[in-house]
Amino acid sequence: MNHPATALPGTMQALIALGRTATRAGLSRTLMELVNLRASQINGWGGCVDMHGEALREAGESDERIFAVGAWRRRRPRP
Repeated sequence: MNHPATALPGTMQALIALGRTATRAGLSRTLMELVNLRASQINGWGGCVDMHGEALREAGESDERIFAVGAWRRRRPRP
């Protein structure tokens, strides 16, 4: 399957705009990379997993913290 960001017209531009909006709202670059890493893991996009992991290492994140992203789960609403 082609990656949706490259297969659907306008998708990459929308993702870039979303990132800019989050940055303007004050989210840290590290948090953005952690979220991008998890999204890439979920999507199974190995190239992006590698890229975001490397960006996090360059930002000073420990391997333990980077590896822990794989265990993130959606919070289930309470009944």
